[in-house]
Amino acid sequence: MKTMFILMSHSLTPQQEEDARRRFGVERFEKLESAAWSQIPASADSVMPYLGDLMERLEKEAEAGDLLFVQGDFGATCAMVQWAFKKRLTPVYATTEREAVERAEGDRVVTTRVFRHIRFRVYERIV
Repeated sequence: MKTMFILMSHSLTPQQEEDARRRFGVERFEKLESAAWSQIPASADSVMPYLGDLMERLEKEAEAGDLLFVQGDFGATCAMVQWAFKKRLTPVYATTEREAVERAEGDRVVTTRVFRHIRFRVYERIV
């Protein structure tokens, strides 16, 4: 059963789930809960101390061909994408279109941005 492991700070939208099912044949979604992932301190010299538990869990649960949807801290994301390739997982990210709406409220203008899922894209592997 193909699984998408989700490593980001929020949940998938119904559109993202449908896209993953249709495009990649995903049958199961598994959110990787990690306080460390969402709170990597900007002052840290390295992100690696915050990734060990996640890598250990994926080592136990993921199978070659499963997907890892990873977005977050840039350095941590890069590290997890590299690790996923080594473990024969398929790392993906979401692409969106941003829609901005401005409205006047008295003497100020309020801008609302809505991000709409377009598709998942596989991270590129540069060798």
